[in-house]
Amino acid sequence: MEKENNKIILQKNTKIYIFAPANTYTGGPECLHQLAYHLKQIFRVKTLMFYLPNEVKKPTHEYFKHYKVKFTKIIQDKKENILIMPEHYLYLKEGLKYSKIRKIIWWLSLDNYFGFKFRYQNTKLLRSIIKIPFNLISIFNKLTSFYFGILNYHDYLKFIYKFKDLKKQSEISQADKHLMQSYYSYDYLKKDLNNLEFLFDFQNKKIIQNSKYKSKKENIICYSHKSGEFLKFFIQSNDKKFIELKNFSAKQIIEIFRKSKIYIDFGYHPGKDKMPREAALFNNCIITNTKGSAYNSYDIPINKKFKFKQRNSEIKKLDVLIEKIFKNYKEEIKLYGRYKKQILNEEKNFKKQLLKIFKK
Repeated sequence: MEKENNKIILQKNTKIYIFAPANTYTGGPECLHQLAYHLKQIFRVKTLMFYLPNEVKKPTHEYFKHYKVKFTKIIQDKKENILIMPEHYLYLKEGLKYSKIRKIIWWLSLDNYFGFKFRYQNTKLLRSIIKIPFNLISIFNKLTSFYFGILNYHDYLKFIYKFKDLKKQSEISQADKHLMQSYYSYDYLKKDLNNLEFLFDFQNKKIIQNSKYKSKKENIICYSHKSGEFLKFFIQSNDKKFIELKNFSAKQIIEIFRKSKIYIDFGYHPGKDKMPREAALFNNCIITNTKGSAYNSYDIPINKKFKFKQRNSEIKKLDVLIEKIFKNYKEEIKLYGRYKKQILNEEKNFKKQLLKIFKK
């Protein structure tokens, strides 16, 4: 890849193609459309979405049309052009079709790469056999009421793939540069890969604007639907008001965030998740586990007392913290000032990072 001080050089005739799922509205596709928008705005370079599957007639989701990024169904495989791929295994396999174009992987997630690779590389029977130890551990852990803490599916897969050199995986070795959306991804990948740069995404302007309006808070706890068995176990023995954030529209979730005082996310945190950041903007006290990106103090930079290991010895401690937040909400929410400030500066920092990565 042509570089200047390790920057990617954009020529006058360069075209940038970005892989994204067709007509899909989630956090990852939004990141990819935001990237396309800013590459076009900052560098005045032709930037096009390439949606998969490729045969969808109207592939741009309604929610992303305001980014005004065009799409194409053909990639010109030339050395002056650039192909940016999210870490999804099938998209990386698609990238192997092109041999001349310069390639970049944006690691929006770490765990999802291993999850999809495991799924598509192995037969159903083989996957079942490999998962037997994991299933046995999970059953035993439930019988002991999570005495040993949660081992999730993604922890298990990361352990399995730890014995493989990522540089030797063809879908990974094709990349000229790797962009890290989280410190979590960086910490895991730095041992195997070179030419890593940070590129953190940002919250969209609508969310930030909506979060500015003050609202009356209630003793409500909302939580990620990916929070798993441990939180369900906790909720069953608790009489507080919990709302699972599942089957709600984006507008409805915002209304919940306006009223709730606490957002709990005991998911596997495969990258720098959008949902905790959204909740923080609406002045929710964030409580997480210590999985994935929630483990470090960079991706979710909150006080350690708000992060829990998922084992039965922590249940009482979690209940006490929730009571404390309900009684002293105005004081506790002040502890999230640094986190909220970081979120509000995300787009500005995103542009700065792009200027470190690319040069025209």
